[in-house]
Amino acid sequence: MPRTPFQAALFVAALWATLVLLAPLVGAAEPAGPDPRLASLEATLHTSVNALRRQHGLIELRRDAAIDAVARAHSRDMVARRYFAHETPEGWTPPDRLARGGITDITLAGENVGLTNRGDPNAEIVEGWLASPVHRQNLLAPMFNTTGVGIAQAADGTLYYTQLYVTVPR
Repeated sequence: MPRTPFQAALFVAALWATLVLLAPLVGAAEPAGPDPRLASLEATLHTSVNALRRQHGLIELRRDAAIDAVARAHSRDMVARRYFAHETPEGWTPPDRLARGGITDITLAGENVGLTNRGDPNAEIVEGWLASPVHRQNLLAPMFNTTGVGIAQAADGTLYYTQLYVTVPR
């Protein structure tokens, strides 16, 4: 407890600085649902991925709203904390994030992430994933049957993409 006016002023300044710095992590500005433009990009990406899978004789991926929420949360987290990776700064992997999101009935999981600020973002993302052997493998893996897509936009306009691929037992 501060005992002098100087200590009280220091306490208030430190509290204010903490709240300002931590607000993005707490989700103070977190929208209730997806931005309509981003939701449209997510739906179009899902359609494009399924068209590509059909061209390769693979089953289409069923889109799952709960997995979308996990993917969207990862994209938003990357934007808020300014990183770009499959693992969070705490080391949470895609399976960890799925479990934290309540998705436990899966047998296999993979993830593609990407970022772009180009005019045709979905085309650039899919082309980039196809050019990368590991991302291409996830995109065209025959064992995956379900997906979740999440896109978030940074203040500078850069779009952060996360697509989760999972196998749900039938």
